[in-house]
Amino acid sequence: MSLLIRLAKFALVGGLGTIVNEVTYVLASKTIPIGVSLAIAIEISLIFNFVLNDIWTFKDKRNNSYLNRLLKFHGSSYLGNIVQYIVALVLLVYLLHISSISDAVFILFFSKLAASTFTLVLTNFIGIVSGFVVRFITSLKYVWA
Repeated sequence: MSLLIRLAKFALVGGLGTIVNEVTYVLASKTIPIGVSLAIAIEISLIFNFVLNDIWTFKDKRNNSYLNRLLKFHGSSYLGNIVQYIVALVLLVYLLHISSISDAVFILFFSKLAASTFTLVLTNFIGIVSGFVVRFITSLKYVWA
């Protein structure tokens, strides 16, 4: 399979994973702190993306056990997840004009935030896009190499 086709499949899976991530994030943020809900959303979408990529995008590249590939995918996605998490939270703090680090930590990790759904989705989406390239390269070069 050509690299361009594989990239298109990876992007389509990522698009579906983005929907899973955004819905999970917005729903969870209504009941638990933003920092926790974002981490949960990232993990759920990560597993979703792994399953689809394993059965479709990289079907011809399965060389190890399912569990081995899942663990490698988690490991290889780690940097992209950190990029997404940091970008989304930093943008959220910026857009909400939170001026101190202590206020940001409290609001993001210990209280429910009354941010609009649009703000949550926008900041998370920018974070997702930021981590996309990292995830594709590590998936191609490490997980299904």
